Amino acid sequence: MKIMLFAYLDNNIGDDLMLKLLSERFPAHEFYYYTSNTVVLNTLSQFKNFVARPPSLRQQDIDVVDAVLSIGGSIFNDLNTLRGKLARIRKILFIAKARRKGKRIATVGCNLGPYKDKLGWYLTTFELKLNDLVTVRDRSSFDLLSTGSFKNFYMADDIVYSLEVPINDESRYGLGISAFRSTHSGENNYKNYRALAVVIDAYIEKTNKLVKIFAFDSEHENDTSAALHILNLAKHKKNIEIVPYLGDIELFVNKFNQCEHHIAIRFHSAILSALMKIPFYPISYSNKMEALIEENYPEFKILNISELDIEQIDTSVLLEKLLDSSKLCHTNNMTNSKIHFEKLEILWSKDDNV
Repeated sequence: MKIMLFAYLDNNIGDDLMLKLLSERFPAHEFYYYTSNTVVLNTLSQFKNFVARPPSLRQQDIDVVDAVLSIGGSIFNDLNTLRGKLARIRKILFIAKARRKGKRIATVGCNLGPYKDKLGWYLTTFELKLNDLVTVRDRSSFDLLSTGSFKNFYMADDIVYSLEVPINDESRYGLGISAFRSTHSGENNYKNYRALAVVIDAYIEKTNKLVKIFAFDSEHENDTSAALHILNLAKHKKNIEIVPYLGDIELFVNKFNQCEHHIAIRFHSAILSALMKIPFYPISYSNKMEALIEENYPEFKILNISELDIEQIDTSVLLEKLLDSSKLCHTNNMTNSKIHFEKLEILWSKDDNV
């Protein structure tokens, strides 16, 4: 089969891990993706059954492909702006055209919202009702779908939980932090950087161990900039290593696996920590982390990133929690993440071209 992808393409390790798992799970299929970003093109060239196409050819490729797949976690988080709503309307018109042409339509691995107005939810509803299959990764999204007249929808743990990683208990050393740079108006980036630098310095002074700052996104969202600011603000620079995701998935994941505990700000830093059985302290910048912690670690009181400010929190308390693993989140046995692709296989196997 030839499958057209809608995905978040920004050299983001979380989304690229989903694409890696998709590529490996369906090696006989060809996946068409659309971007002119040369960094992304270089990264995705490692997936041999992925076919790069110029964005201008998406419309004509509707006659070439057998199915259309939207994959990714936060693919409905752009519906609170006029620009996002207009882009969604264009996508809905495209999906409707594909459906009229008999293409199989699916959306997998997502969470829904949050929505600031009814139009955002209405557009989500309109698009998803055009789908033959929908899978979501949290209870609140599933509950939203349950209130409507949707068919063939399922809930399963995040797709990345299907990643196979070795457990590296014996050689772990030091602290990992996933840096985060908000691109939204009203951000508090510099306050966040300053607070993390204070925590890092206190951790190094207490333990004399290394700290790795992970940049999960190296393009538009640019966590690398955040990591550099944190390093610049910290006093003990020699004990700090910045680990940017530059397309080498194995290198990044192996570096992540070397840490003995994590401050998880990026959503998939919490997922990877749980997978690797690394205790972690989550900080939320969106509803997806809040849903993950509420559903799987209900006893944990999550810190919102707006509170990550040395004038609002006692960083010594945060350090105390990092040094006491009993006060951190631990692995949960996520066993149903394979449902996303299992349901996809069923849908695609109905097609004569499989």
